[in-house]
Amino acid sequence: MTGSWRLMWDHGSAEVQSLGAMLGPLRLSLGDERELDIMHVAPWAGMTRAGSLPGLMRRLRGEWPCVPFGCTEPPQGLPAAWRTHAPGDGWTHGYAANHHWRCVSADDRRIKLAIDYPPGSPIEYMEREIAADAHAPAVDVVLRIWARRPALLPAGLHPTFRLPPAAGRVRVILGSHDGIFSYPAQPTGAISRLLADTRSASLAKLAGVDGAVDLAYLPLAVPAEELLQVRAIGCAGAAAPLTLHYLDYDACVGLWWDTAQLPDLLLWVSNGGRIHFPWMSNHLALGAEPVNSLFDLGRVATAPAGHPLADRLGIAIAPDAPWETRYRIAAWPQAASTNPD
Repeated sequence: MTGSWRLMWDHGSAEVQSLGAMLGPLRLSLGDERELDIMHVAPWAGMTRAGSLPGLMRRLRGEWPCVPFGCTEPPQGLPAAWRTHAPGDGWTHGYAANHHWRCVSADDRRIKLAIDYPPGSPIEYMEREIAADAHAPAVDVVLRIWARRPALLPAGLHPTFRLPPAAGRVRVILGSHDGIFSYPAQPTGAISRLLADTRSASLAKLAGVDGAVDLAYLPLAVPAEELLQVRAIGCAGAAAPLTLHYLDYDACVGLWWDTAQLPDLLLWVSNGGRIHFPWMSNHLALGAEPVNSLFDLGRVATAPAGHPLADRLGIAIAPDAPWETRYRIAAWPQAASTNPD
């Protein structure tokens, strides 16, 4: 069944659609009349022309799982040492991201959805459960994958956060990590301001074509479309591996996940850097995607053995037990602490 469902609780509200099982919008209440609308909703959703777009793009929004993760066509201009190969299927970011899920159960605070994969896939079906935290402005998500046969698949989660139009009003705070790696090729049909295939130590000082580029404060004042992989990201204590500080709201949003299963964070900075439909030079969003993958290239390319991300081959699934991961998105007032209690 196609459609959408709504979660409502004392600390927020959320919508979940059947297409891609995408979560968004997500509004979290911080008390004192502050409500933070944190998940991105693509501006073309609902347009007549959007009906001709692939399933993933038609109603792009919020957060959803991507298994197998990544694109189905290699970009032009990969370094000579990289090898390319066929993806196995034609669904960018996986079958589930492009098709409707069925609702297994739903109430005001929890929804469970599932989707069957085509017979030829090593995945038999996936299940996704989204639950509102009754005591906090937060949602907890569980993803389970049942396998037909053993496989190693690039995998990722795809939270996509809203950015305001004013430049520099969201601060991006990363946990400890082992370097930030730029995409190995120029993004197709887009403006990139970063040098390809480089390692930088800080989001505030990335290796750029015209000198250092600061992506620690978003959005940028100039058009750009960037894809970066933060290797081996971690956190101290209960702190989130990723925190977004919305300066105009004096509020923070954190993303927690199992970094043993998904060790890296892919950052997709969409900053008006694509001119063609549906992007139209005005698309602003930050994808913050926990992954076990080689950028979005694991299905179509292999990095040379010496590359620091060459071992990011994916998750292992098998028929004997479902693969499961849990993650959390929460908001809190910045004045209270750097992380919620």
